[in-house]
Amino acid sequence: MTFLEEIENHPLCGDGAMGTLLMERGIPAEQCFEELCVAQPALILGIHTDYLAAGARVIRTNSFGANAVRLARHGLEGRVNEINWQAAQIAKEAAKGTGAYVAGSVGPLGISAGEASERMIDREKSFRTHIGALLDGGVNLIFLETFQDLDELLLALRVKQSLHHCPAICSLAVRDDGTLPDGTSLEAAFAKLVQNEADILGFNGSTDPQAALDVMRRALPKEPPLAVFPNAGTNQNSPPADFAEKGLQIIAAGARIIGGCCGTTPAHIAAMAKLLAETR
Repeated sequence: MTFLEEIENHPLCGDGAMGTLLMERGIPAEQCFEELCVAQPALILGIHTDYLAAGARVIRTNSFGANAVRLARHGLEGRVNEINWQAAQIAKEAAKGTGAYVAGSVGPLGISAGEASERMIDREKSFRTHIGALLDGGVNLIFLETFQDLDELLLALRVKQSLHHCPAICSLAVRDDGTLPDGTSLEAAFAKLVQNEADILGFNGSTDPQAALDVMRRALPKEPPLAVFPNAGTNQNSPPADFAEKGLQIIAAGARIIGGCCGTTPAHIAAMAKLLAETR
């Protein structure tokens, strides 16, 4: 059964946050989290393993900011291929024998189109190198996450489509009212993504569980499937049981993949996976 076939049959539980959990485990906020795939692989493997033990069926590689633009802030722009390939290898090792899927995490470049032009940065090339290295590493799908610029997400999607036929989750970071920073509604953004043959739509990061549920109750499309990864709520302190209850309501509202973003932990995912299994 393929990934798309499985989420059509029943919803899947994703993993939770990587960055905030690394900070909880002693990593300074200013450190390059993605470099830890090379510098401290056992630490990253342990986090993946914790999420899988909690019941996650989809885990994201520790590669959100592993593009040349973001890595350049740490003097690591020449190590894009190495870091992303290693990120994929670690996640694959953790998922071996579990039946879980490994999603290659790809975030935005962190600069606007205008800034890229001024700095003569080839955005398409940056995404191509990032996504290509994750695919070379053997991920099952690509998770384009936390994008606030629809045009940038469409660019990343086109790059992915030119490289491989595996599924891609196209996830936006929307405000609580369901709009992007430029005022574009989630409905309009999703319609544009559907026109560009996105496999899975979604939103993550900036919304807490209640706001995510409110967004889900809007007139969102039932096809393609939806993936929702809310954060852990105000001050990132939503109790796991509350997070799971809201997550179940998000599934009931139509999501096919539910996971967590900033502030969520294996405890949040364990509560979500347990509730999901009990109601399935």
